[in-house]
Amino acid sequence: MKQLTLSQAWQLEDWATIASGIATIDFDKESRHRVQQSHSNMLKVLNQGQAVYGINTGFGSLCTTAIPHEELQDLQVNLLRSHAAGTGPNSNDAIVRLMLVAKAKSLAQGFSGIRPVLIDQLLALYHADVLPVVPQIGSLGASGDLAPLSHLCLPLIGESKVNVGTEIMDASKALSQVGISPIVLEAKEGLALINGTQFMLANGLYVAMEAQRVSYWADLIGSASALAYEGSSAPFQPGIHQVRKQAGQAFVANRVLEFTLGAADFQVATKHVQDPYSFRCMPQVHGASNDAWLHIEKILLDEGESVTDNPTVFEDAILSAGNFHGQPLAMAMDYGKLALAEWGSISERRINQLMLGKRGLPPFLAANAGTESGYMILQYSAAALVSRSKQRSVPASTDSIDSSAGQEDHVSMGANASTDALEILNNTWTILSMEFLAAMRAHGLNSGLMSPIIKDLRDAFMDAVQPASGDGILAVDMEATKQFIQSIDIEDRLAFNA
Repeated sequence: MKQLTLSQAWQLEDWATIASGIATIDFDKESRHRVQQSHSNMLKVLNQGQAVYGINTGFGSLCTTAIPHEELQDLQVNLLRSHAAGTGPNSNDAIVRLMLVAKAKSLAQGFSGIRPVLIDQLLALYHADVLPVVPQIGSLGASGDLAPLSHLCLPLIGESKVNVGTEIMDASKALSQVGISPIVLEAKEGLALINGTQFMLANGLYVAMEAQRVSYWADLIGSASALAYEGSSAPFQPGIHQVRKQAGQAFVANRVLEFTLGAADFQVATKHVQDPYSFRCMPQVHGASNDAWLHIEKILLDEGESVTDNPTVFEDAILSAGNFHGQPLAMAMDYGKLALAEWGSISERRINQLMLGKRGLPPFLAANAGTESGYMILQYSAAALVSRSKQRSVPASTDSIDSSAGQEDHVSMGANASTDALEILNNTWTILSMEFLAAMRAHGLNSGLMSPIIKDLRDAFMDAVQPASGDGILAVDMEATKQFIQSIDIEDRLAFNA
């Protein structure tokens, strides 16, 4: 278990341990003091009888409605219940863990006016792996992620549903089983819980972690395909990338040379004058996606250290502003969608090149072309996924729909951008696994180039998956291949720049 404290600045690898549930989070003395002081500041203003948004007023366009002191607790509970209006598939366990801890970390900055017990409760759920059921759809990404965060936080008060292992049960039952008592919300606390960007952030962090793995496999699988295609190493030579000042492409080119080291004929000019762009321009295309995700990672990490609820409680004032607006994350995730989609797009083009019956390979990689169709329809399926990814790559952040009777008249749609990214991520994993399957068959059908790394990988794959040598049910081999590549631990190779 990795020990983290809320006052630390975390890196992506720290968030990865949280997503896996193998970190313990300490609500340290420094953070606890900040939170308690912020709560005292909030009470001081409240006791002066001032009207403060979300504390003793209604919400959204009801912000001018004053709430009597005796109804302030009801106001907060009603807020969570009424805003739990999510729909669609449920978020996976890793994303819910990230949401719980991201919300705790934001509140622990000490500008939200809440009691420390809220953070204790969020971390108690995380450490017990009692994970709220959080639907993916319902946030506009601008008043915070209101719907998903309401679903996340209702279990703190013993309401709604949670996942315990593989079982979905009432939160009240689950809390009782693990010895956690429901809390009672006080002034501002419901609003502080559901106002924030933690749904967008958690999705983004999860995709960023996976993007590192996709980057590695895209380079490795592309290298395997290049060898099977009898490609040339010329486009990957260091001099090419020294004269163009793009760090990502230089990194990819170096990694391809590493993966293909020992394939003697690959290291010299081949009998083919040029390779198609999908091989020759791997460094430029893959490298651009790498650089995109390095940029996005910084935005996500900065957001993870931020206060994103409203209003913000300072020592001498409570200010209503817009830190809940998800535009920074929305635009980042739209950029990330493009980067993910491009890894898939160029992979499908390499699949297509392997189907064309060139460079010693039979048409569609069929051992007995005509009688057998080979991998013809594998390319169709990959093309369908590429098309879906292109459709999901349309920017969500350029859309905005007026909400709350005109009070919230510009929204980020960052939640939609982040869930689009999740879908494109899965599509890209599937396309890459298809390319890997095709490359492995191609290596068995010609006397193409081979490096020790690719040979060892192919041997392990053939032993584990045992794909059909002739026409078989391709979907079975495709799924087994995807499971194979996703199961391999490449932790020591994850960094884009190492």
